[in-house]
Amino acid sequence: MQMKKAMVISMIAAAISASAVTPVFAQTAASKQAVQISQSNFFVNANPVSIRTIVDGGVTLASVRDITNAIGATLHINSDHTVVVKFRDNTLKLKAASKTLTVNGTVTALQHPAKEVAYATFIEPAAFVQALGGTYENNTISVVELLDGAEHAIWANSSQLIVSNSAGEGREDFLVDAATGKYELLLASSDTSELVLSPDGKSVAYSDANGAVFTIELSTKQTKQVSTDSSIKNELQYSKDGSSLFFLQGDKSSVIAKVSLADGSVTKVLEDKVDYKGNLEVSADGKQVAFYVFKQPKVTADSSIDVELDDVAIDATGTEPQIYFYNTAAADNKPVQLTKDTADKVFLKLAADGSKVSYVSVSSDEASVGQLVTIDTAGKASTPSFADKDVYQLVQGGSKLYLLTADGNSTNAIYEIDGASGTSKLVQTVSDSASELLISGNGDIAALIDGQLVVSAQGKWKNITN
Repeated sequence: MQMKKAMVISMIAAAISASAVTPVFAQTAASKQAVQISQSNFFVNANPVSIRTIVDGGVTLASVRDITNAIGATLHINSDHTVVVKFRDNTLKLKAASKTLTVNGTVTALQHPAKEVAYATFIEPAAFVQALGGTYENNTISVVELLDGAEHAIWANSSQLIVSNSAGEGREDFLVDAATGKYELLLASSDTSELVLSPDGKSVAYSDANGAVFTIELSTKQTKQVSTDSSIKNELQYSKDGSSLFFLQGDKSSVIAKVSLADGSVTKVLEDKVDYKGNLEVSADGKQVAFYVFKQPKVTADSSIDVELDDVAIDATGTEPQIYFYNTAAADNKPVQLTKDTADKVFLKLAADGSKVSYVSVSSDEASVGQLVTIDTAGKASTPSFADKDVYQLVQGGSKLYLLTADGNSTNAIYEIDGASGTSKLVQTVSDSASELLISGNGDIAALIDGQLVVSAQGKWKNITN
């Protein structure tokens, strides 16, 4: 008796031990074939989630209940064993071993039938998620409703972008999650400047049509008026320490000034009585600035002709933008003209240390090829870089420059240039439909393509707006 009892106890212990280390198995009545249930790693709306899976006929199926719970849908089972999943405006119905599923009354064929294992229903995750209006790729599920369109965008931080779209007579600005595309309204306004980001990424600033300046804390969405000064403020730009905002003052952008965020006081930085400044750039210490000066074309007409009519002569000679550099510590208090050529100039960037400027020079001939040019503050230009490529855009991200260039084969290329050494490397390619490149201070990359915002993630482009 003792020996029999010992054998029974030993067998029970062995069974318990085996169940603790052996994967879960289930058995169907029809096939009598063991099916292993595993725990697989998924990402649902950019969050890691463990979901039960099986492999049936070489095809991976995932637990309907687990996916339902992960996306925040509801599930119940009818008396006829039909699984019913409700998510937003969609109602999905499915039976185990069925080769179809029904969404809002419409029947859709499944490439691989659903399967019931251990009282749980398993299905191809792509078919299930897409039926509910989500997207699926390589164990990554997204069911976030995306913002429609993106006219302009900037990085707020490595995990969020600010996207702006026209809305009626005004504009709407949204905070958009870079991983999921989830968005929330930040500001609805009219007659306001574009939002500019503080150096710490915690707030944005803008001015209204009356010249008043406001800031918004991104974490709380709270708006605060910081200045009541009524002068026109163009091209707001934060100082490196975030204590003030530089801007071009007046309806002709004649003066470079700054407003203190502490008390709203305005201080003039440069007042040289030169109108039509633009593309203001400020060094990290706020002591050097670079900018364009535009000259207006001359319009001439016979005194008897209404100048508003087409029969007028317009002389655009000498109206090409020229680049100026100004050191606030200069003894003569005068800016230095760095360029005098007739090429158009776009995407002006001032190095953080104020030692040089870079821009894209666009030839005036029919080819209109853009070339990267760098000039030191004494006016000495380096040999144009990327002379064999057409440069479309120049963007600054931290201490580095980024170029969007023609690459051929329906793609454009993105290059990174080290600010100190000038060495460059190919970072990524993007569709030749890309209209704007967006770089964060940490080198995160996004782009606007055909009115959609896409973000680079692990070398692939992901849409985060429609």
